[in-house]
Amino acid sequence: MPKYRIVEFAKSQVQAGLFSINRICCLCGISKTTFYACQNPDSRFEAKYERLRAKIVKIIRGNSASGVGRIKSALWEDCQIHVGRDALGRLLKLWGLQLRRKNKKSKLSIIQKILIFLADRTNILIRSIITAPFQAITSDISEIYYNNGRQKAYLAIHKDILGQIVYGWQLAENMEVSLVIGSLEKAKKNIRKLLGKIPKKMLCHQDQGSQYTSYEYADVALKSNLVLSYSTPGTPTENPGQESFFGRLKEECQDEMSEIRNFKELYKFIKNKIKYYNCRRLHTSLNNQAPLKFTQQFIKNLSLSESKKRFSFFRG
Repeated sequence: MPKYRIVEFAKSQVQAGLFSINRICCLCGISKTTFYACQNPDSRFEAKYERLRAKIVKIIRGNSASGVGRIKSALWEDCQIHVGRDALGRLLKLWGLQLRRKNKKSKLSIIQKILIFLADRTNILIRSIITAPFQAITSDISEIYYNNGRQKAYLAIHKDILGQIVYGWQLAENMEVSLVIGSLEKAKKNIRKLLGKIPKKMLCHQDQGSQYTSYEYADVALKSNLVLSYSTPGTPTENPGQESFFGRLKEECQDEMSEIRNFKELYKFIKNKIKYYNCRRLHTSLNNQAPLKFTQQFIKNLSLSESKKRFSFFRG
């Protein structure tokens, strides 16, 4: 997701009085400088072509079935105005003027029907106050292009909301359920390594994609006593931390990934990048610590606190 979308979401939460600027920046994985300076590039793009809106609307009214190609041709024939196909398509989408096409709807699963019935109540995360690591993890899937954009893989991750550490990840050449289950299983394994157990009622938040609403994924999560939370359909800003992670990965590594020639090399590359992110990437929201160090320090403090409680109990 573009960074400005994350900033827009963050600002809306601050304006609604739900979070302070520092808190929402921490949750979204952005700096305060980005919060104040980042702007929506679509606004500038629309302003550049605003003079064409009335002409395009007139063309569409003359033929409601006009697509990008016909509108492009009509602009040239009637007004001698040349607009690139991609730019025109983007304008139509921004202005809500694109041709509506009927798509066959797939059959909903029982889990999806339940989520639709519950509506906004499925998003437990947005109603929760996260104050420490191991309270909530989020998951998402993103496309990863390599070999000069000719090949594509899919990366799924499970990441701690506050501690930022990537507990689990999986890379595959398809988007089957095994992709997200593999990531979740790795996350469970690493959480147990760090903490010794999976905390009770730990939130696991994701979108309502078919992989995450499958029986298999829900079964693996619920058997581990994880509490499932889902974003409202069509609202990617409800999972901003994940979008920020993928955005940075692609922004910083796209040139390197373009040079990778096969899936095996890509897998090794992603593995090294996530290891670097967990062990060495410093975060201002974590007091300039890497996610792993921050999490280990939290566990150390937690252990000391529990030891003091036990000592006080025995002394009493």
